[in-house]
Amino acid sequence: MCGRKLFGLGGSIVALILFLEACASQAAPPIQGLIFNEDCTNFFYHHPISDGKAGEIIDRYVDMYAAAGVKTLLCNTNAQRTNYRSRVWDAFWDGYDPCGPDDQPFLRAMLRERVSGYRKMLDNMWKVDQQGIDYPARFIARCRYRGISPWITLRMNDCHDMENVDHPIHGTFWKNNPQFRVQGISGHFSRCFDYAHPQVRDYFFSLIVETLERYDIDGLELDFMREPYLFSSGKQAEGGTLLTEWLRNVRKLTCEATKKRGHTIRLGVRVPSCPETAKAFGLDAIAWAQEGLIDLVVPSPRWATIEFDMPLVRWRELLAGTEVSLAGGLEVSYRPCPACRPRCVTPTEAAGAAANVLFQGAEAVYLFNYMQDGPPHWPMPVYQATLSAMNSLEALAKMPRCVALTYRDIHPPNKKNQLPLPATGKVLSFSLPRGPAPCASSNGTLLLACAASQKASAPAPTVRIHGKPCPLLKEELREGVREISYSISPEVLRQDAFFRIQVFSNGEALTVYRVEVSF
Repeated sequence: MCGRKLFGLGGSIVALILFLEACASQAAPPIQGLIFNEDCTNFFYHHPISDGKAGEIIDRYVDMYAAAGVKTLLCNTNAQRTNYRSRVWDAFWDGYDPCGPDDQPFLRAMLRERVSGYRKMLDNMWKVDQQGIDYPARFIARCRYRGISPWITLRMNDCHDMENVDHPIHGTFWKNNPQFRVQGISGHFSRCFDYAHPQVRDYFFSLIVETLERYDIDGLELDFMREPYLFSSGKQAEGGTLLTEWLRNVRKLTCEATKKRGHTIRLGVRVPSCPETAKAFGLDAIAWAQEGLIDLVVPSPRWATIEFDMPLVRWRELLAGTEVSLAGGLEVSYRPCPACRPRCVTPTEAAGAAANVLFQGAEAVYLFNYMQDGPPHWPMPVYQATLSAMNSLEALAKMPRCVALTYRDIHPPNKKNQLPLPATGKVLSFSLPRGPAPCASSNGTLLLACAASQKASAPAPTVRIHGKPCPLLKEELREGVREISYSISPEVLRQDAFFRIQVFSNGEALTVYRVEVSF
């Protein structure tokens, strides 16, 4: 909140302290319940815009999220361009000729098989603008009409398709200024913007200024998970100091907007799931919280897999003494280890992860990439029921759930990622967070996916949970992998908030690729 006491302040920001204390605002409602991040392009890919109907189509889209119980809806307005007619950034369709051929200069660098879908998106954005509809403004108005808290979320370093420097997704500022890109970072992130350059910070600041001047929102999120590589290799610590000073100016803007609008406008950040990892990237969310610069922290995986065991208790402890809300970010992909094939989460897996978020003391579940028209591809009644349950721990405790062992897909720069799977040995131990005790009195199931044995008659491993034996249910061979299921009694399911699993090979060493508990 703008008027809170600030912690750990130095003389260099006395003016900011005075400004924050002077901000007059109404009390804001608590951040709780389901938070949903709506991608900047998904709506335009899947909803054809007919003549004169753009506003109604946007309204119906927001209505679906209201029916799913979403309490806070974040409208993402940018990747490397904006999905509305901006005064300070390129719009997605700038340079595009809707009547031109597929090989027009704007699209020429794209793979031919992707042009048709991309044009559909561009055409719909262009039609919304041509009908005089400001997409974010209409989105926000419908949220307020349906009792949803509207936020805008900005991607602070999106790097889609950067391997193709002529792709139409890129803005002209990025194309014309290769000197402003990170150095010493390899692979997918090697062409991200480097925030050490004041021109880069100013570029993103201009979009924030426009957003707060133009849209009456309840909150602004800075999404640093698209992407967290904001500084060149080895420069993250000093870069973090620059970023904190920059964030103080952003905070001043939200306080000015609060005064102008007559209601609190919060500031949130999405950062890596571990606080130490976030700080290693220069994203010191704990220091920002202690200084009163932010109101919401969303620890999240990046993209590769959902995490069932984000250290939210640790975040809660570090945030003690601040007024900052905590939400746990859930990705839509499930992958036990980097070598495993990814797939979308099931409703039971999403419910299991969401229950752990609230069980660990977070105020809210936050969904990323759970679009109604794309992944996770659940039937609409299941989609709406699952999302609605994420508003309360009580509702999630009554649902069928699954928890699984995954890995952290973002780790400190220049440090090797410690992967729990695959695990090899004759005696293996695993720990899975259960969340709240299940309400049902039926048995649960443990699934192990192991490498196929060299011996055709190899016995199934013995399994104990909390020291109690789990009876073997069945074993199947699927695509060269042994899938072995065990029964878990209701007493064992309720014994502890973590499943303490021991696996004994009964022979040669095992290699385990997946560990899942359903109940």
